[in-house]
Amino acid sequence: MSVVFQLYADVRSHFKIPPTVFYPAPKVDSILIGVHFKGPNQLRQRLAGVQPAHLRRIVTTSFQQRRKTVRNSLKKLANELCDGDAERVKAMLDSPPLPLPTIVQQAKDDGDEFAKKQQLPDDWATKRPEELTPGQFIELTRIFFGPADPTQEEVSAPLGVKVWRKMKHGKGL
Repeated sequence: MSVVFQLYADVRSHFKIPPTVFYPAPKVDSILIGVHFKGPNQLRQRLAGVQPAHLRRIVTTSFQQRRKTVRNSLKKLANELCDGDAERVKAMLDSPPLPLPTIVQQAKDDGDEFAKKQQLPDDWATKRPEELTPGQFIELTRIFFGPADPTQEEVSAPLGVKVWRKMKHGKGL
């Protein structure tokens, strides 16, 4: 959930709430957060041509098995996308990070904090999902589903609706 909120909104902590204001007092501090959702144009720029349904598939598959590396979590998906071709699966899972799309590079150059943390590390496959930033999941999606550098039509394409809604009765993506 944290990854999704950071992808689709700016989340800010406003102030801490001490345990003394609750009864019974918990043993932890609380915090008030503000969630300011991105508009469609800002979201399209942030996703840079990646389809939200593909992004959801990468994020949910990565976090399904908590202690696995990204490589092991996404191996089954890579196998499915490559129609079982072992060489293509290996190439996908061993691929170096793609260069950032032009639109992301421009945002990074303009000082966008989200874009600054979007480049995948060289050893992305050995990381655990919780070690990646939300922007890096966009880059993972680009490796698995493409394209490397979106056209203007892809950046302005419709986002779709209800991509992150809870699925009912175990139905697939």
